[in-house]
Amino acid sequence: MKLSKHRWINLSKTADYEQKYSSRKKDVDYVFKIAESASELLESYNLMYHKYVNAGYSKKNSKEILFTKFHLLPKTTVLLAKSENTIISTATLVPDSKQFGLPMDELYRAELDFLRRQGRNVTEVCSLASNTQRFSRSGIQNFTRLLFLYCVFLDVDDVCVMVNPKHVPIYKRLCELEIFGEQKHYDRVNAPAVALRADVAAVRRRLESKRLMTSYRNAIDAHYLSLRIALCDRITDILEGRRPPGSRPNPLDTSLLHHILVDTIDLRDLPLECKILLRDSYPGLQI
Repeated sequence: MKLSKHRWINLSKTADYEQKYSSRKKDVDYVFKIAESASELLESYNLMYHKYVNAGYSKKNSKEILFTKFHLLPKTTVLLAKSENTIISTATLVPDSKQFGLPMDELYRAELDFLRRQGRNVTEVCSLASNTQRFSRSGIQNFTRLLFLYCVFLDVDDVCVMVNPKHVPIYKRLCELEIFGEQKHYDRVNAPAVALRADVAAVRRRLESKRLMTSYRNAIDAHYLSLRIALCDRITDILEGRRPPGSRPNPLDTSLLHHILVDTIDLRDLPLECKILLRDSYPGLQI
């Protein structure tokens, strides 16, 4: 996909954005941010639950939340779109790990292992859900673009996602993704799936060749404000090359975990290496 025809974000009016919107951060319709509290996590899990249950992809539970073992990882990042303090869209970034692997391993282990043997650092985008009654199509597309652009500025080699085949064209158009694994039936949700992947280094090179990396770093905040969308500081820090030392993207803690795990996941079923990681990450966690 050539960036001369397909850009994730059009920054052709950078100067105008900077001058016109730099003082309008409170005059917005949406906020795109990283989850930073227990309440935001729970609301995100609840949105996923209702969307997936209604689609027939997940079973009901008493907590009314969709929570997987991958949400346990301290480096898992939950991104949100909010409107008037209500979460209307969410997605989760899961870093690959020896203990947990990735959600896509269930269908595409061979393809992922091919990348791992090359020593590549892979992140998966998963758990996407949107309230389409409150979030417009253009808003969802802008959130999706930002999600994958954010990944380009992380310290990763590949970004992968598993989607229904009917959504492949929109992801390829919005996010510089290409087909990575052939269509397979995903028994867990009783639906077909296709694996998509972006080679982050290749994307960066193409952005640099079009002089877009600097534009994104310097004008992304103003661009989204021109669309009446505010970005949280943690997102702009990554896009602008600032990484606070020791920051932990996942606000999950032991107390919240004890609340969540009832009727969702039985940690006793996890392999020993996974339990050790969780005990080290969440002091006092009973496994």
